[in-house]
Amino acid sequence: MSGPVPSNLVLLSDLARSAPGTKVRFLGCVDEYIVQTATLRLKHHFPVSRPPVVANLDIEHVLDRIKHHDIEVGTWLNVIGYVERRQEAAGVFVQAIAVWDAGNVDLDAYEKAVEKRNEAA
Repeated sequence: MSGPVPSNLVLLSDLARSAPGTKVRFLGCVDEYIVQTATLRLKHHFPVSRPPVVANLDIEHVLDRIKHHDIEVGTWLNVIGYVERRQEAAGVFVQAIAVWDAGNVDLDAYEKAVEKRNEAA
């Protein structure tokens, strides 16, 4: 029996190391919403020893399910999507297939859990 491909839990800062087409799940904080392209710019400054990474999240395919507060600056979101490489622009791009509010997330616990999971893999 086959089903959908599982997503890989990654930190936003590790998205650039994910191969194009990889299905990922990550957490990010809304930094900007670009209406013309239906793109959310997400950040998560971790680890703090490196410069912050920005992920460009294409939400065009999930716009009908996005709530107004999900695009407000400062909102933390859970994301499942596919990593893309785009010739026309630099940076990390993800095509969203599911986006939902992360609520009052404990960032320290999340960061430690993802790191431990990656070390065990």
